[in-house]
Amino acid sequence: MLLAAMIIAVWERIEVQLIANQSPEVALTIAVVRLVSILALVMWGFPKVKQDFPIHVSPVAVAVGILGAGIWIALCRLNLESKLLATIGLAPDLFGSRQAINPWDLFDSSSERNLFLVNRFSLLIVAVPLAEELFLRGFLLRYFTDPDWPEVTLDRIGRSAIGTTAVYGAMTHPAEWISAAIWFSLVTILMLRTRRFWDCVVAHAVTNGILGVYIIWAQDWRLW
Repeated sequence: MLLAAMIIAVWERIEVQLIANQSPEVALTIAVVRLVSILALVMWGFPKVKQDFPIHVSPVAVAVGILGAGIWIALCRLNLESKLLATIGLAPDLFGSRQAINPWDLFDSSSERNLFLVNRFSLLIVAVPLAEELFLRGFLLRYFTDPDWPEVTLDRIGRSAIGTTAVYGAMTHPAEWISAAIWFSLVTILMLRTRRFWDCVVAHAVTNGILGVYIIWAQDWRLW
């Protein structure tokens, strides 16, 4: 399942937006294939994940997800990353930027647009939270604790994980590196308090779901 999680982590980051402006139909097809393949891998490995991490969720996970969404949106609206880089004399887009994709402009057909939205929200709420948390907390933090990582339980992971996940978040979300570093640190603090893998998955899913709704409501398409 670790290999599947790594495949998913790479596959879900393929920038479909780069294709969308040239061929929306091809981009949509790739997006659907991506989602189906990710969900197939998730379903294949889910019994093993459930065995390693029994499903228990604390109510605080939802609260952390809501708080995390608020922090992410607020910081992105402030454009702190660009302002900080400009202040020290560097290009505001030094670490890149996401291409905005407005499905209402991109797709003439309502059925294609709805398919895109279903695909996007399924990726945000289901596939990405499970895959990324499995890679990060199911493997990476356990490996850093002890190379014999399959024997490491979450209660053995120490506070250094906060810094590790902050760096991971910044590196994997370069356009929103400040927001990502804070968000991943927040969810790691949740993990250190509850020692529950599924709390992290739920918090991640809640944040992503709220973010998706915000993107449509505010038409802030760059955050897709």
